[in-house]
Amino acid sequence: MAYLKGDGYWKKELQQLGVAVHELELRCYGDVWPLIRLRKLLSASNPDIVHVHMPPAELYTRVALIGHGSTTLIITKHNDERFCAFPGHAALGRWVVRRARHVIAISDAVNRYVRQYLRVESSQIATVAYGIDSAPFIGIDLTACTRLKKEWGCSEDTWVIGTIARLVPQKGIDVLLKAYALYRSKATHPSRLVIVGTGFLEQTLKQLADRLQIASYVVWAGFREDIPLVINTFDLFALTSQYEGFGLVLLEAMAAGKPVVATRVSAIPEVVQVGTTGMLCDPGASEQVAATFQHFEDASVRGCFGAAGLVRVRDYFGIDQMVEKTLEVYRHV
Repeated sequence: MAYLKGDGYWKKELQQLGVAVHELELRCYGDVWPLIRLRKLLSASNPDIVHVHMPPAELYTRVALIGHGSTTLIITKHNDERFCAFPGHAALGRWVVRRARHVIAISDAVNRYVRQYLRVESSQIATVAYGIDSAPFIGIDLTACTRLKKEWGCSEDTWVIGTIARLVPQKGIDVLLKAYALYRSKATHPSRLVIVGTGFLEQTLKQLADRLQIASYVVWAGFREDIPLVINTFDLFALTSQYEGFGLVLLEAMAAGKPVVATRVSAIPEVVQVGTTGMLCDPGASEQVAATFQHFEDASVRGCFGAAGLVRVRDYFGIDQMVEKTLEVYRHV
């Protein structure tokens, strides 16, 4: 495995699994040294298949593969967004994808977008949805959840609306804050909004919470690794994204038996069954989100939706299905 940049977060764990990990040491986009390192790695390993994720890796790999005609390239597309922020982004994306023998889209929404935007033939692209192992989200120690709730300043009867997201424009956290403020003005039950994640908008969003006069009811939990515990401590999961290639965190919430409130964008309607595992609202519609929060104040309603979500994850989004469908693509090429 090779990666362009980062802090090597997964390096040790992958090496323990017997994976050789290569840091390409990207300093800035356009840096040629990662390209030289990648070409040397390709020459030394002579792989049958190179499977790349995300546009920067796609572009560097596309150039590095020049002269390696026997190597099969597979690209996984994770989002329904343009290839890059520069002029000619579509043409550049099409040049890259033409080298691929096959493209994997993580949802039908991404599949449709890639076919239209990059002009990929339907025979060249397959949808392979994310899958997760639901086991870590089941059987969490309830006393640990109670302790975490206390850390968040919650009493026993406080119900927790939570989200896990990067604090960036795509995730629409401002919409969630406005919705929570509207909900609190009509709420019949004590509550907290817990926001797990970090990002460059953090201070701006905290200032918005101050202006909305909900700062004392919002918990900024930061980066956490104990996500199964965190989600099990939530009573309701919310995701108010502007767009979403898939929304893996929705599967995690459903695996923990939590109902979902999310936006009706991109792939989210493929994941959340309206009226069964969750409710969907229009993007940016804080009023709709607030009204849906009121609907889920009833614990019995939350229980029914949560149970249905767990069944849906097990039946349609298991990790075994994802692995097998990916291997089918490898065998196909």
